[in-house]
Amino acid sequence: MPVQNGPMRLEDLDAFVTVAKHGNLHRAADALGLTQSALSKALARLEAETGLQLMERSARGVVLTPVGASLQRRAAAVLVSVRDMKGEMEDQRAARSGLVRLGTVPHLIASLLSPLLARFFANRPLATFSIESRMSAQLLEMLQDGSLDLVVAALPAAAPAGLERHALGPLTMQVVARAGHPRRDRFHTLSDLAGERWALPAPSLYLRQWVEEKFAAAGQPPPRAAVESTASPVAFAELLRHSDLLGIMPPRVLQRAEGEGLQPITGEGMAWSHELAICWRRNAYLSPVCRDFRDALIDWCTASGV
Repeated sequence: MPVQNGPMRLEDLDAFVTVAKHGNLHRAADALGLTQSALSKALARLEAETGLQLMERSARGVVLTPVGASLQRRAAAVLVSVRDMKGEMEDQRAARSGLVRLGTVPHLIASLLSPLLARFFANRPLATFSIESRMSAQLLEMLQDGSLDLVVAALPAAAPAGLERHALGPLTMQVVARAGHPRRDRFHTLSDLAGERWALPAPSLYLRQWVEEKFAAAGQPPPRAAVESTASPVAFAELLRHSDLLGIMPPRVLQRAEGEGLQPITGEGMAWSHELAICWRRNAYLSPVCRDFRDALIDWCTASGV
């Protein structure tokens, strides 16, 4: 395939990275708001410009070739840098207060972010926030690909590459059951939970991995999931209230309306903590309002705790 003269188009790189992420032309076209035909033309144009095959197509989707995987890593970094540059130029051109693209684990919105934002707007009334409420693993992925500026998340043992972080305090999770659970008084150790069925986070999420690590450390098989989801564990409060399933919740939730009818199961191994932190991309541009909010969040948590 002859190499065509001309610069690579950013939109073609974006299309390529999106297809690599989804592994499917149809889903990538939907994510980009393009027709499949337009997306295929962008990929063909990029392959013509490089003179290399970047993807292998099959009935099940697309797979990157080795050179395609190398380009994907570089293209993703380029696109993140371009977004940073555009954000910085827009801030300077418009002299505006700026937009904060913030990601947070769901249960912190009511207990932490809502009161903090009320105070923050008193000093920065023109600030604008776009808040993504998801689980930690998903938020950190969005931060790495440049979709978010700041993320408040529980961190895995090995923090993702390319991120800076500031510890905010412990994130505690507690095994819970409905108040009238027929076997609740027999639950004292993790071994007593053998055979119980659970509403759990999906296997890809840190919370699920932490639960299974606790069981493995106690010499027990993984808990049996009756329901698993990428949603917050708090989303299953109603299910737990009306079934004999077990679940996990932040203890603070049990003190609010969402936790009504649920009680902690106390005993060895029934609660554990992990570090909660605010994260941002190393060497990324942060607008003045992003930096101010980051600092305000750190000060708030230092003074009052998470």
